[in-house]
Amino acid sequence: MLCSDRAPESLAGLQERLVSRFRWGLVADIQPPDLETRIAILREKALNHGVTLDDSILELIASRISSNIRALEGALIKAIAYAELEGEQLTAAKVETVLPEEGKRERLAIHHIKDEVTSRYHLSKDDLEGPSRKKEIAQARHIAIYLSRELTEQSFPAIGKAFGDRDHSTVMHSHVRIKELLTDTPLLYSEIREIEDNLRSRYVFPGHSP
Repeated sequence: MLCSDRAPESLAGLQERLVSRFRWGLVADIQPPDLETRIAILREKALNHGVTLDDSILELIASRISSNIRALEGALIKAIAYAELEGEQLTAAKVETVLPEEGKRERLAIHHIKDEVTSRYHLSKDDLEGPSRKKEIAQARHIAIYLSRELTEQSFPAIGKAFGDRDHSTVMHSHVRIKELLTDTPLLYSEIREIEDNLRSRYVFPGHSP
């Protein structure tokens, strides 16, 4: 059995024959959970991460994220990680710093994707924009370029310019490489979805209202 919270045609990296096959299954329109349900989900997720949070904190996070469960968990993890990094207890003020209100969020841009990818893989922007071909750097660069193409409205030439003035054909290669790997690499698929959900919890995606 295979379940997904996306329509078959929205699952990146799948072969057309699989998309067609998945359309044979049950496709249901599941609405986002209400506030109380989101708070309950956050409480359970926090406990799973070994953290107990005040209801006021959970309510604040739940009020900031209403799109989907993955984005909700991504917001919780980001808030907890931020507090741990600062060595301080998670407070409402810190949540407001990490998770601005939906109406106040910036529109997603390539530099936001770079920030998220470099943070996840412990690299610098110079690594992503530079000529290094080290495996871990090249892979992170491919991922950042792929997400820049998938999540923003920027063209391949514009993305190439943002990544160290790379030729558009090089950028296209990176995009195709990751798209192909997503089909056969569940771990990579999971990593990219987590990055996307973290971005979704903090920024407005092009084509969507704040």
